[in-house]
Amino acid sequence: MSEALRHIEALAALLPDAQRSAHAYAREIDLFSGAGALEQAHESGRAYVAATRMALLQSEVSEALQEIRSRSLDLDPGARRPDDALSRELADILIRTLELSEYLGVDLGAALVAKTAETLSGYRHGNVRF
Repeated sequence: MSEALRHIEALAALLPDAQRSAHAYAREIDLFSGAGALEQAHESGRAYVAATRMALLQSEVSEALQEIRSRSLDLDPGARRPDDALSRELADILIRTLELSEYLGVDLGAALVAKTAETLSGYRHGNVRF
């Protein structure tokens, strides 16, 4: 087993608790008030709420991209601070990803290990590299 995969497996072991915590955090700050009523009001309510959560995740990615495009941000990794705008946006992306995974019942850790193993075995979606 590769060292990279061992590290991914160690991270994956932490993700179930992280998913539950992100979901609890979202409830605590009332991030999705009214979502329960939407779920019950229509037969596709859960899909609508999941799509809304996904759209909010996409907006966080857009905000991180905007920080990079602003050109006022020093992109040198040595300049990163946990409270700078890009770091905060990346944290938002992680929180929303963990929360969405928990909401949908996705075992993100298992999926991460499976995807990593698949990629390390040579598979590339569309055979594309950056």
